[in-house]
Amino acid sequence: MLLALDTSTNASGIALYDGREVLAECAWFSGRRHAEQVLPLVDLLLRNIDAAPSDLTVVAVATGPGSWSGLRVGMSLAKSLVLARELPLVGVPTLDVLAFPHRHGALPVVPMVRLGRDRYGSAVYRSTPAWGSAGEVRNLALDELPTLTDAGLFCGDVDEAARTLLMKTLGDAAAFAAGSANVRRPAALAELAWARLQAGLADDLVSLEPIYLGNPVKEKGNGG
Repeated sequence: MLLALDTSTNASGIALYDGREVLAECAWFSGRRHAEQVLPLVDLLLRNIDAAPSDLTVVAVATGPGSWSGLRVGMSLAKSLVLARELPLVGVPTLDVLAFPHRHGALPVVPMVRLGRDRYGSAVYRSTPAWGSAGEVRNLALDELPTLTDAGLFCGDVDEAARTLLMKTLGDAAAFAAGSANVRRPAALAELAWARLQAGLADDLVSLEPIYLGNPVKEKGNGG
């Protein structure tokens, strides 16, 4: 059974997946309380399906981009679980998780994650020649978002400022996911990770690192 952990941003998620179906899923607003909230919820989900930590056979983690603190917590938890039980570890980019539910649409998919200080992590996903990111993940200011693509379905952290600018710049070529379709589904992370595992693409425990894309936002009183 696969455990999927996503603490990329203030929105966190956990899923349990057996390779055929999602056995349990939880997504919530965690703020910066990932460290204190995630493990108790993992325990709760396991108990809800009458399972135990010993039933886990693989751990998946969202690798970012996202917040420095959130990504560190998720990566540390995943590596601790893997190390303790000698399990495979699979990392999946957070933007892949956001884009995956929209992969069958006609438009390119443009997932967005807030990085702080009015900046966004984003990339363009296309279905040809095969579904996936068509370029590098970019760290963009608000006014740089229209440079990503001439048309696309924007999803994820599309706040009002971004939406207004994209509509003004791209017009009808800019489409937007409905409210619930902007939620990062830990079930999507689990499914993507399972496919990577079956393809022999498990990650190295030591070398897997988060995708940060920038510098941490310093709190006042810490030199920021």
